[in-house]
Amino acid sequence: MEPKTKQTVNSKKRTIAYAGIIFVIFIWGLYPVLTSDLLEFYSGGMFSFTGSLIAAASLLLLCIPKLKRLDRSYFKVALPTGFFVGLANLLQKIGLQYTTPTQYAFLENLSCVIVPLLLFLFVRKKPSALTITASVLCLVGCFVLSGLDFSSGGISFGKGEILCALAGILYGVNIAATGVYAKKLDAMLYVMLQMWVHVIVSGIAAFALDRISIGGTPIEKIVFSWDPKHLILLAVLVLTISTLGWIIRTEALKYVNASVVAVLMPFSSVVTGVLAVCIGKDVFTLHLLLGGLVILLSSILSSVADIKETKWEKQKNGD
Repeated sequence: MEPKTKQTVNSKKRTIAYAGIIFVIFIWGLYPVLTSDLLEFYSGGMFSFTGSLIAAASLLLLCIPKLKRLDRSYFKVALPTGFFVGLANLLQKIGLQYTTPTQYAFLENLSCVIVPLLLFLFVRKKPSALTITASVLCLVGCFVLSGLDFSSGGISFGKGEILCALAGILYGVNIAATGVYAKKLDAMLYVMLQMWVHVIVSGIAAFALDRISIGGTPIEKIVFSWDPKHLILLAVLVLTISTLGWIIRTEALKYVNASVVAVLMPFSSVVTGVLAVCIGKDVFTLHLLLGGLVILLSSILSSVADIKETKWEKQKNGD
């Protein structure tokens, strides 16, 4: 009777985890549209630095009762993964200067094919044929969604594309490492440490990008608004969407395969596209429809693969 009860509890947790991932996909899809106007008042580096500082400070206050639980296991995982996230943001900000938004959007989602490979390297977990198919389909969907076309030159790899591709890979490292090594860690404490690392990396990056010039022009000149309404809006968006999403996704990775999460997350770009069309910031295109359908298919296949793997593991363990 006890194993059955345990199995039921785990099943419920997985269901809640999937619901959490869907919620994060939705709110992270809203984030680019809601923050687009704020980028008129903050440069990319300062937006990243200010947002991560607000998130880190707020989480620190919330985590005060939990701080005594911090031990070496948290720092061993959160410090490198936080560095990867911060570095990914830095590479994105630089790379975006030298590439198009469509190529950037496609390359950002390289994590969907990188995560299964990383899981094999980390824990020797061999991806199933269905998982590989879902990952490749996800990447194809992102390519179509971005409006790229091989017949018109497709995607050319210059320094901007290379930097954005590296950023996508680093995001994949964060997903895989969190899914493997952070299962027993408190999600809020873990994200809090990540955010403080992010603050350091993005702060250094913001000032470095302002100081390093190409052709006499800074890579990214610091722009920062002290207007209270801008700061309040930034804080509200960061805390209610970005930070909340990180915590929920971290918790969900304890029960959902990291490969599945990597395939599901790009669906947030579909949400962004639909919302942008609805509010008149973009126009409906066939790329949006076809790309969204391919990503949806890849998400379904990935979820089916996860269900099969979970069932096989239960049979193997005699549950």
